[in-house]
Amino acid sequence: MKKHFKDIKQLFFPRWDRQNLWRVSTRSKRKVLGYCDRERRVIEIVIQHADPDERDRLLIHEICHAVADGGHGKVWQKRMEKAAQRAHELGRHRLAELLRQEIVCYRTATEGVEQAYQTIQEWVTCEPDLTLSQVKRSLADQYGLLVAEVCKVMPRTEKVYREAKREAQQARILKQASAK
Repeated sequence: MKKHFKDIKQLFFPRWDRQNLWRVSTRSKRKVLGYCDRERRVIEIVIQHADPDERDRLLIHEICHAVADGGHGKVWQKRMEKAAQRAHELGRHRLAELLRQEIVCYRTATEGVEQAYQTIQEWVTCEPDLTLSQVKRSLADQYGLLVAEVCKVMPRTEKVYREAKREAQQARILKQASAK
């Protein structure tokens, strides 16, 4: 994997990490396929695809996070497009298409912090007995975070949870009162 990481860096990101400060790891504490840990300068690739285009798509996706800060926004999408153009130049047309498909998916996705808050409300509405710890664990799993990172990335998590919990309890009281 280390040699492959070096090859992808040279082919797709020749000006990035010239001092080789970044490394690749096949282990992660997160429940994700891959992750870019900017703080530790580690690209975590958990799934090893047999298909070379899928394997390279994942590695390029994560390196783009290292190169272009800010999640899957416009800067990241622009860097992914640059990698797709390079793949096309190299005759790797399927890889170029896979990279472009990801760009489209993230452009049209409703992902994000606001979506996460809406998810919390839905979960608590459906399961009023959920604890804050359970919600944080589920969010961590869904967004590829550690539990300790949830409130840093989604600072209103506790507030949204408490409001949803209060609304669910009020709905439960009204339902019980109308049943009498």
